[in-house]
Amino acid sequence: MSRGKGVDKFVVKREKETALHLKPGVFPLGRQSEWAAQNRTLTFAIHPLTAGVAVSVAGKEPREKISKDIKVYEPDERVYFCKTVAVPDGRLPFANDTHAVFVAMQSIMGQEAEEVGVEGLLRMSALYREAMLRQVRMLQDAEQQQQQQQESEFVEAEVEVFQSMHAIWHLLEIIYLATNLPGLNTSVVPYYMEWLNFNFPAPLAEDGQRIADSARDADALNGNAELWPYLRKLALRGHMTTLANMLEQVAPAQQLSAPAARWARELARVSREMPLGTNDETTGSFNARWRRWSNEMRDIATAISSLLSEEEEDSQLKSLFTIAEILRGEVDVISEEGDLWQDVLGAILLYSEPTAQADRLPALAQAVLKQFQTDEFTQLDRALVALLNHDLAEFLVYSNQIDSWLSAHTSDIMDHLGILDEWRSVFAVDPRAHYLHLLGEKYLSHRDLWHVGLDYFGQSKTSAGVSLVEESIVRMPLESDRRAQKMLGVCAKYGLTTAADRIHRQLGRQKWQRGRLGAAIGHFARVEDRNAIGQICDQLWAEYLKSGNLTYGPIIDGVMAGGGLRHDRLQFLTQYRDFHESYKAGDFVAAGRILLAILVDETAPPHAIPDLLVDAIPLLEGDGLVFSADDTFELMRCAEALTQSPLVRKSIEAAAADPMLPWTESAATSGQDELGIFNVACARNLARSFVVQ
Repeated sequence: MSRGKGVDKFVVKREKETALHLKPGVFPLGRQSEWAAQNRTLTFAIHPLTAGVAVSVAGKEPREKISKDIKVYEPDERVYFCKTVAVPDGRLPFANDTHAVFVAMQSIMGQEAEEVGVEGLLRMSALYREAMLRQVRMLQDAEQQQQQQQESEFVEAEVEVFQSMHAIWHLLEIIYLATNLPGLNTSVVPYYMEWLNFNFPAPLAEDGQRIADSARDADALNGNAELWPYLRKLALRGHMTTLANMLEQVAPAQQLSAPAARWARELARVSREMPLGTNDETTGSFNARWRRWSNEMRDIATAISSLLSEEEEDSQLKSLFTIAEILRGEVDVISEEGDLWQDVLGAILLYSEPTAQADRLPALAQAVLKQFQTDEFTQLDRALVALLNHDLAEFLVYSNQIDSWLSAHTSDIMDHLGILDEWRSVFAVDPRAHYLHLLGEKYLSHRDLWHVGLDYFGQSKTSAGVSLVEESIVRMPLESDRRAQKMLGVCAKYGLTTAADRIHRQLGRQKWQRGRLGAAIGHFARVEDRNAIGQICDQLWAEYLKSGNLTYGPIIDGVMAGGGLRHDRLQFLTQYRDFHESYKAGDFVAAGRILLAILVDETAPPHAIPDLLVDAIPLLEGDGLVFSADDTFELMRCAEALTQSPLVRKSIEAAAADPMLPWTESAATSGQDELGIFNVACARNLARSFVVQ
């Protein structure tokens, strides 16, 4: 069977389908058939981002095709909004913690990959495992507090998922990272036994303590039916110190035969002397020590075997023989005693091949698995076997069935290790990007993890991933300023200028509608939307004309504080505010100078010129001479342009049609009268200026 076909056979099986319960219901309990017979059914729509579901009653046939006297009930007019939970809230700390590790890994591997090496990846891997263990502890604490059975079952399932994820990740770390560190002893055996005893804890230390506490003396201990099976399990798992201690405790029992007592003490002694390898010891040196120990254990097993022919009914002696056979690496006895294939593989490694490297695991695993019914394997078993066999295609498929977080992060770290390249041809798409996108979609539907989901899209390092970020972010609601700033941060991170412009425009419209005009101008300025800025400035001017109170000063000051925004309308409002303040302070000369600059520089919108000319009348008619002859000629030129220019007339007409600006037909007539007064004032001021000069 080819690897490609091997992947095809793995189909995700859902043991439990998600059920949505509507409350209040759309029909009384037990009357579903009656309800359905009256041309009613349910229709639904799923939100693409939030995974929310809208459910409503609909007709099977159009109303025109059925009787017009059909009854309509109040529940028919309801729309039910439901939310499917893709990520439980309890996973929030785990998702955020591991996302931080993921982002850090992408950063350091992108810039300093050669310097980081295996040791750096091992540290990152340890952070992932710590997050999984924290989640398990948190769930176990929550499980003790759950009172409802349904919630308790969910927590139990979550605990099982995270324990499975940790077991898989821990083994991956051993095979590809821990055993590749520099050192003389790179045997996989101590790492595998640590993994086995941590992730599949048996025998439990609590069981041993309970057996020991229940015995007053050696005879009582020997009489405990759980003792000898427990000792055999200790031998299988390599718990030599505990095994030796309990053998020494039971050896003085009067119920033990003299040979059994003797060999119990001897096994305890030899168990304590089992050699352990170190990183600074060569393989040859360790093998020499191991052979001496193994030969001694074989001699003990042979001696006990010879006694068994004479003491056939000595069950304790038989158990001691079984323990000796396990310790000397007898495969048949190990296979018979091991309940799990992981147990059997661990004992064979520990006692038969103590210096085995990681590349020896596939062959040993295949030999062990022949003794087990693989059809009954769980998804965890299948994922572990695929990992041991270095079949990464099947491994990723099974990992994804356990949890999409696992497949996403394992494919990522495999990619950094460079071992995923040879498997890319097995998949129709890039596996790393595919699984990262799956996890991103899952997180995207959560109200607090949407930005995490976008990062998994973007960090896939594919054009499709960046497109997913852009398509998703422009469809997200701008629920708060904080959320909007996070969205803009994502756009900046991935260079999404078009999406950022759309968000700024949307924010600008929101602020405008809510009356926060300064903030609206700031957002429109980011996208250089001069038209929108001009309309807001016109609104500020219109509010001033309507109320007579110049209150837009703080808004303009806030907008102009950055110094980077340049717009004619903003400059006009700023200059007019300065004119207003100078006039109010009695500095008429400064006020006249500012007013003339506004008109000459043409920063004012054409529809505001009539009001500016009217503002000039008190300065023209004042006691002191504010405008010189040249200044007066400039004012008269502006007034003539106002009456002659078709562009100015068009602007005034457009302003008159704008509902935000206080223009009426009577106001236009009044403007004509005021223009006549302005012309007279200019003539008088011109005469005064000639006299003074």
